[in-house]
Amino acid sequence: MSACTRLPWLAAASLLLTGCVTTMGTGGAEPPPEAPRPGAVCAVWLPISWSASDTDQTIREVKANNRAREGWGCPPP
Repeated sequence: MSACTRLPWLAAASLLLTGCVTTMGTGGAEPPPEAPRPGAVCAVWLPISWSASDTDQTIREVKANNRAREGWGCPPP
């Protein structure tokens, strides 16, 4: 069989296999990943401070980071 006659067969086979990918599964719902404990998050996500030489943009980003950290229940800096 030449390369030109094998190409349609390869294309058809790949389409069949591609169609199976979306229908094949484990059959059951997997449990959601365990949410991190706020205490563990606070231990590694430390508050950030800024200095007078930082730009306004940096200070805004530091404040946003610290607000997000507090949203996890971590104590304010």
